[in-house]
Amino acid sequence: MLRSYYPFFNKRYVYDANTNLLHDTKNEKVECGIESMDVETIESYSSLNEGCLFLDHPVYEKCPHCMGNQ
Repeated sequence: MLRSYYPFFNKRYVYDANTNLLHDTKNEKVECGIESMDVETIESYSSLNEGCLFLDHPVYEKCPHCMGNQ
């Protein structure tokens, strides 16, 4: 589910620095726990390419719930 408010700004991909997981909000599952993430540790991206280019975190994993087959 795309969210228009901070820190999401209608961007599809959400990275949680606390868990090192990258989430796809268009395929979001309850198990992702996006609503309970600390907003200070979230980075949002419009596309996977943008995420890959700007992701400062060399170690990240795709969320198994929303990105399991991507």
